[in-house]
Amino acid sequence: MNTRAPTLCLLPGLDGTGHLYRNLVRCLDTDFEVRTLAYDSRRFDGYSPLADALAPRLPRDRDFVLIAESFAGPLAAELAGRFPQGLRALVLAASFVSSPLPASRLLAGVLEHLPATLPPGLLLERMLAGRGAGRELRAELPSVLRTIPMEVLRRRALAALRSDAGKTLASLEVPVLYLQGTRDRLIGRWAGNQVLQLARDAELRRIDAPHFLFQVATDAAVAAITGFLERRGLA
Repeated sequence: MNTRAPTLCLLPGLDGTGHLYRNLVRCLDTDFEVRTLAYDSRRFDGYSPLADALAPRLPRDRDFVLIAESFAGPLAAELAGRFPQGLRALVLAASFVSSPLPASRLLAGVLEHLPATLPPGLLLERMLAGRGAGRELRAELPSVLRTIPMEVLRRRALAALRSDAGKTLASLEVPVLYLQGTRDRLIGRWAGNQVLQLARDAELRRIDAPHFLFQVATDAAVAAITGFLERRGLA
């Protein structure tokens, strides 16, 4: 591991556990110190309270990079917007900074009045991982989701649908990398385009992958992140 390289702080997606990052961490920790900032699975009160809980866990004595997947985009913007000392870059993977779907707020209003349930397993798998999910991921995904109370998952989904961190992103002075899965059935390309329009200094890299690009296209994602950090003199 290169001790001069920044620490990579991973902010998980909706599940919040980081358990789906096994391969990603294994590929990254050869050259970087990697920290997965898992969320409290027992409650969720909003992005700002979650940022309050995570902020003390950010490195205080060295440079670091925030890497946010999906749900965690607005969370990363919130943390970065507090201008923590040592933050050098932001990576958003298959993510967004505000209302991720064209009818997000309308969908949030409907979801709020529906029972807290997950879509059928096969539908959820295809939506997140496409047809590229290996046996290990197909088994691990439902296992991980079963550890999170459905009401917590619903609260997180509602917060994502109602998110609005665009102004915060626009205020950041650190470089931003957006990783876009070309086969993403959940987050459309417009979310990445919005990041490029708002951020002062942003790059976009398209990866042949579904929404779960970290899990299905790990090598390509790691190469994109490493290349970005090298170009920015951070690796």
